[in-house]
Parts: sequence; C-alpha cells; structure tokens
Amino acid sequence: MLNFSDVEAPSDEKATNNQEMRVRPSDKERMSRAAELTGVRLATFVRVSAAREAERFLREHQTTVLSKRDRPALLQALDNPPPPTMAAGEAVRRVLAVEVWRHDNDDA
Repeated sequence: MLNFSDVEAPSDEKATNNQEMRVRPSDKERMSRAAELTGVRLATFVRVSAAREAERFLREHQTTVLSKRDRPALLQALDNPPPPTMAAGEAVRRVLAVEVWRHDNDDA
C-alpha cells in the first residue's frame, strides 16, 4: 500500500515541469477514488505513484541476479575474456584513426 504521509514534505528540488496525459474516464475515476482515500490531491497521487513505479522498475532492471550455477561462468569470462573478434578489432582501428580535436591543440 502506498504511504502518502510524507508526500508534501519540502524538497530541495522545485517542480518546474508539467506532464499532461489523456486518460480514460474510468481510469480517472479510479485514480480519483484512490487519491481521496489516501487524503491527497489527484495530481499528487498520480505523481507519487508514477515516481514510485518508475523507481521500482529501474531498480528491477538495473540488477542482474545470477544463479549459483551461472556465477562461475561469469567470473571465468571476466577473468579470461575471449580474444576480440575481427569486427571488434576493426572498430577499434576506426576509432583510433579518427583525429580528435582537443582544446589544448587550439592555437586561438
């Protein structure tokens, strides 16, 4: 269950961006009822719910869980990587061939 007790707490970050969206009437009604039950405005309910879901999603997709069976294979690959493919070698050569402008080379 979402806890909205500290939702309106002061923050160092000022909200300056607007987000508009179209929703089905049934979705708006459902969100409005939930906001009312939690005692916050609809905009607050939607903002906090979306931010929490985004955080959960990012956390879930930024973590890789290995089984005990897969862990040794990963460590072996990290300790002893295979030789680069021809395509990888060509890519490195192309990158090294590009002349990169550097500020310290600027005579102006």
